[in-house]
Amino acid sequence: MGANTSTTRTSKDVPAKKLNTETKDALNAFLSGHDPETKRTGFSSYLYLYLAEPSNEPTSGSPAQRLACLSSSDRIIQSNAMYELSGLARDKPTSLNHFVSSVCQYALLRFWHIHATEPCVESWLTNWVLVQPKSAILQIYSSDYQQQRVTGNSLGLTMLSFDEDNSAEQHFAKWINDAEQPGRISTEAWRIWWQHSSIFHELMCLALDYALYPQALSQDLKFTLPQISEHNMRSPTTIPALESSCLLSPSIGWIISKELPREARTNWTRVYSSKLDGRSWSMFKKAIARRGSLLILVREKLEKGKPRVFGTYIDQDLERRPSWQGTSLNLLFT
Repeated sequence: MGANTSTTRTSKDVPAKKLNTETKDALNAFLSGHDPETKRTGFSSYLYLYLAEPSNEPTSGSPAQRLACLSSSDRIIQSNAMYELSGLARDKPTSLNHFVSSVCQYALLRFWHIHATEPCVESWLTNWVLVQPKSAILQIYSSDYQQQRVTGNSLGLTMLSFDEDNSAEQHFAKWINDAEQPGRISTEAWRIWWQHSSIFHELMCLALDYALYPQALSQDLKFTLPQISEHNMRSPTTIPALESSCLLSPSIGWIISKELPREARTNWTRVYSSKLDGRSWSMFKKAIARRGSLLILVREKLEKGKPRVFGTYIDQDLERRPSWQGTSLNLLFT
């Protein structure tokens, strides 16, 4: 079989989307605000190196052209550009784990409109994002997946079966381990994961928006990635405002919000806290009565191990009735 030359397609082969005036101004402000002598950290440093200090990759061009490649509707152009942005192919490559964690950090800053001085991303979130979707990870590590019996799911992804000696859990663990090692993720592995991971697409969109428009107060994202709409993902059109909570971290709040109805992804206001308002059952009932949709979080203290948090989303007003009440939108989570 001949080489697949399409995998090296660049902006020279397929025209990239032109940037509008607002994005060009944001790009110029981003580049001018980064002093070459200043140490850059986080996702901002990845983006600056990609835009201003291109490596010997085929996605060369002006900063505007390179930014346009990130939002190109051509999957190969976008995949190649994102791979270079990740720093996985540089002379001193980074790890995929570090890159994903940096993206998550910036995404949550945009999602919650907060300015964190300390990292707001737990390690479990990075690992969770890395193994989404699981079928893509199985495809990456199955050398003969094309010859195996496959079936398609609703996302059009490949579903595989493995024997006990080649279990799926072993592949997930290997992927997490490889992601922690600099330079261990190949271009092909990246392509499979990137093109199937709608979760990371959403996070990348949020991170790019925060990097380019850090002062924006609008809840509508200014920088979008065209492939997001091609996946079965409920990307919010409105973004909640999160009040400080000892139970609801930004990471958990983001995951919960993805499962809520669209109209519930607005400002979240704390109406009761046992820590602040006391442990009064009557006060609790009064605080949550006729409040509309509610998100209730409970922390369970265990004799051994860390406390667990579980909760529920209630879509309608809570009120006393002679029979059961609720809708299909209500949910429980742990």
